[in-house]
Amino acid sequence: MTPSLLLFAALVFPLASASPVKRQATSGLDADGDGLITYAEVSAAMSLHEALTALDRDGDGFIYLPQIIELWGTGDKFYELNTDGDDHLTFREIENGMTLQDFYEQFDFNGDGSLDAAEAYQMNFIYDTLNVPPSADNPLDSNGDGRISRLEVISHMTYDEVLMALDADGSQTLTPEELNILMGAATDQFMNDQDNNDDGEIDYQEAHSHRMSLIRIFGRLDLDN
Repeated sequence: MTPSLLLFAALVFPLASASPVKRQATSGLDADGDGLITYAEVSAAMSLHEALTALDRDGDGFIYLPQIIELWGTGDKFYELNTDGDDHLTFREIENGMTLQDFYEQFDFNGDGSLDAAEAYQMNFIYDTLNVPPSADNPLDSNGDGRISRLEVISHMTYDEVLMALDADGSQTLTPEELNILMGAATDQFMNDQDNNDDGEIDYQEAHSHRMSLIRIFGRLDLDN
């Protein structure tokens, strides 16, 4: 299963199936409940090593390029930290090249010193991975084969539910930061295709234009076909 399809299972499905009230609830990371995640809140909840452990889904001790792109929408940090030029980053390479604060600041896309709902999405995922016991069953994987098929996705959610799940601030428009949570490296192409008025955001009507659909989104994320 590709990293972005894993996000369908880990992030989008729980949000798409939750009530609006539940989706707007503050996370365990947001200690003061103000809707923003500060570095102080992150550093009180985890170390950089713990964050990397949460991201290391297969437990091999390595972080790969697709995972870096999934986190930040670009592979720049992978190449910067990859001192030996192989196909992965060791925890040591990452910890030698950045601090927890550096890691946190990579998500602060607008540089205001805190993470809003869209920017904090991945940090909340890391926190939940560290603190919430994993479910015994993946609700999307209906047949239990360890893969998520197109049929399983479209039988559990609609395209509109996915759009609402990604719309972290409830504005009925999607920013590149919000889209990056699911689309990763495909975010720029999706913006180019769907942002018809070139205002830097995609409203729900634009998201449906050019015959875009949940099936087509799945196709973009199914990297190995």
